[in-house]
Amino acid sequence: MNHLNRSISWIAAFIVIGIHFHEKGYGPAYWICLALHFLIYPHVVYWRARRAEHQLQAEIQNLLCDNVLFGMWAMALGFPLWICHTLISAGALNLAVYRGARGVLQALLAVLGGAGIVYGLGGAGPLALDTSPLVSTLCMTAMLFYLLLFARSMYGRTVLLSETRVKLRRSEQALQRQLEAVQALQLQLTDQANHDALTGLYNRRYLDDTLPRELDRCARSGSPISVLLIDLDHFKTINDTHGHAVGDEVLKRTAAILQQQLRASDICCRYGGEEFLMVLPGMDLDAALTRAEHCRQLMAHHDWDQELPSVTRVTLSVGVACAMDGDITQDALIHRADMALYQAKSGGRNRVVLDTSGAD
Repeated sequence: MNHLNRSISWIAAFIVIGIHFHEKGYGPAYWICLALHFLIYPHVVYWRARRAEHQLQAEIQNLLCDNVLFGMWAMALGFPLWICHTLISAGALNLAVYRGARGVLQALLAVLGGAGIVYGLGGAGPLALDTSPLVSTLCMTAMLFYLLLFARSMYGRTVLLSETRVKLRRSEQALQRQLEAVQALQLQLTDQANHDALTGLYNRRYLDDTLPRELDRCARSGSPISVLLIDLDHFKTINDTHGHAVGDEVLKRTAAILQQQLRASDICCRYGGEEFLMVLPGMDLDAALTRAEHCRQLMAHHDWDQELPSVTRVTLSVGVACAMDGDITQDALIHRADMALYQAKSGGRNRVVLDTSGAD
C-alpha cells in the first residue's frame, strides 16, 4: 500500500516542484536530485522493505527518511509555504497511521533534522515563502488527491479487517462446534467405557475406579458400606433351553429391576456373565439384608410371561457383606460377599446369605 501511494503521489510532487523549478530557473543539479528523490527513491525503499527481516520496522524507517528528505528540500528551496505544507503534512500523516501522535512528533523532528543537515552543509536557499498561483493551486490539488488516495487505502484496509474479523468469528464458531463435538464424543466414549453394553449398568472397570473411593470415604466418616453379590440361578439352563437371545433379554430385564431399587448414592454393576454387584454406601447390615431380600422377592414373583412367554420363573441368589467403617480393601469385601453367595447357591439357591466372617 505504501509503495503504491508513494509512487503515485510523488510523481504528482515531482510535477508540482518541477513547475516551481521551471518558474524559478533552478539548475540541472536540482533537477537531478528531484528525479532521484521522487521518481527513483520510492522503488529503492520498497525494495529494501520487502527484503527486510522485519518489514514493518523497515517501512517506518523509510517514512522517517521521507521526512528527513522533505526537511532538506524545504531548507534548500527557502521554505515555499505551499510546497512545504504539502510535503510535511503528507509525511506526518503517514507516520501518524503507524504511531499516532508520537509518529507526528517524530515526523516533525525528522523534518527539522533534514533542514539542519542542509543548513549545516551550507546549502540553504534564500527565504522564498511565496509560490505562484499555479504552483499553489497544484499543491492544494495534490494534497487533496493524496488524502483521497490515502482514504481509499484506509477504506480497503477497513474492509479487509472487517472481512477478516467475520472469517475469524466464523472460524471460532466452527472451532467451538468442533470442540463441543469432541467433548460430547469424549463423554460418550467415557460413558461407553464405564457401562456394560448389554444391560446399561456400570461395568467392572467403573467398579474398580469407584469402589476404592467409596471405601475411603466411608473409612474417613466412620459410616458402614455394604455390597450385594447377585447371581441368576440356573442361567446356563435358560441359555441352553431358550437360546442366548432370550438369555440376553433376561439379563437386561434383571438389570432394570435391580436399577429401580437403587438410591442416588448406590452403584449397580454387571460383575460377570450373570452376576451383578450392588455397592451400598452408608447402609448397615440390617438394611442391606432387607434390600437383598426385596430384590430376591421381586425377581421370584416377576411376571415373565408378558415379556418372555418362554420363561416362567427366574430367581436370584445373593451374598451380602458389610464393613461397618469402610476399613477394608475392595478385594476383601467382595471376597466376603462371594463366599456368602457360594453358601446361598450351595444351600439350594433363591436365597440371601450374610457373610459372617468379618461382621462386627
